[in-house]
Amino acid sequence: MNTILFTPVQRARLAALADQVIPAGNGAASASEAGISTDLLDRVIVLVPERAALLQRVVQRSATLPPDVALTTLRERDRAEYDLFCETVAGAYFMSPLVRDQIRYPGRVPVPARSDIADMEDLIMVVYEAGFAPRQP
Repeated sequence: MNTILFTPVQRARLAALADQVIPAGNGAASASEAGISTDLLDRVIVLVPERAALLQRVVQRSATLPPDVALTTLRERDRAEYDLFCETVAGAYFMSPLVRDQIRYPGRVPVPARSDIADMEDLIMVVYEAGFAPRQP
């Protein structure tokens, strides 16, 4: 298994690029403030390594350009990769506990399944009364 590693320089560059996609404003954290180049990136690496590879490609290809120019160039040269980059940044951004607190979204909350025994009996009785009989494939 190939583990994708980001150097500190690459992480800083990712933060600068991501802040172009999601800047701070109106009391909301920027992508870098949310942790896009630290814990969120580490989660992306584990959960969706193909997207981590995409982030790394974009970071490497844009190393010599200012972040705004790099993203404009990416958008003009490869719109699909640009869109995937922005989507990945946004997806990681909303995994941040800080961002979830700011937008008052608790995340997915487990809800126990509701089972009414009367409903279950209605479903099971039909099967029970029919008896067991192998079916032809």
